[in-house]
Amino acid sequence: MTRHTASRAATLALLAMVAACVDSPTEPGESGTRWNADETATDTRSGVDLVISYDASGRRFTGTVTNTTSATVTAVRVEIHLSNGTELGPTPRVDLAAGAKQSVTLDASGQSFDWYSVHVELGSSSG
Repeated sequence: MTRHTASRAATLALLAMVAACVDSPTEPGESGTRWNADETATDTRSGVDLVISYDASGRRFTGTVTNTTSATVTAVRVEIHLSNGTELGPTPRVDLAAGAKQSVTLDASGQSFDWYSVHVELGSSSG
């Protein structure tokens, strides 16, 4: 491989990495999937399933987190990111026993948005 070809390959690899990051989430564990306001969002992290949707009449997001594992998962919380840059949540941390399900509600009063993304956070780390 010539020096010029190696340089070009490195440049292309760098550009591909940058392009992949342009629309990616800013925090670890965020899926980055965008959901329209009329769609039900889902996210799974380490055996914890989130199902949540926007209730336009109530101006809030409602759903559940479910522990699908055989052990307690600690400090589970949920965040929603709106297209307008607003972050809703996180919800208070809860410990979910094996198989347990917890309701989730996040207020979106006064918010106008085109899409939203969601993610589940686990453990005691901040962020």
